[in-house]
Amino acid sequence: MAKQANNSIPVLIYRYQGPKRNIGFHLSPFNKEENQTEISFKDMLFIYNEDFNYIRPLLDKRFPMIHPYTMETMNQFDPCWDNPIGKEIWMDILAELQQQNGEEEELQLFLQQFHTWISERLQSAEGIEVTGNL
Repeated sequence: MAKQANNSIPVLIYRYQGPKRNIGFHLSPFNKEENQTEISFKDMLFIYNEDFNYIRPLLDKRFPMIHPYTMETMNQFDPCWDNPIGKEIWMDILAELQQQNGEEEELQLFLQQFHTWISERLQSAEGIEVTGNL
């Protein structure tokens, strides 16, 4: 992960080399409203769109899914808005990530860091919300 100041969101980078402020996705843990506590920047993660392309197919194929707050159907991943994804779905994604191999070493490191970040946050969260800034 890229080194960050204490008052900024950590960034996970694979190959992105563009400007610091660009299109991407914020990930943050969530708990249903009654259990939600304030989330600090250190518990969030930002991934640039270019690098998120290696993760997005794992999310896309799990849609449609039920929005955990509204109980409405989310038909597809929304790159412009919030996508709260429950723990069970993330566990399936993590299992699939672990089965992938044969990719280049740098990509494997990126995916392993992503896997570790998600796993650690899910220990105390009901899911991870992915919010696009497109």
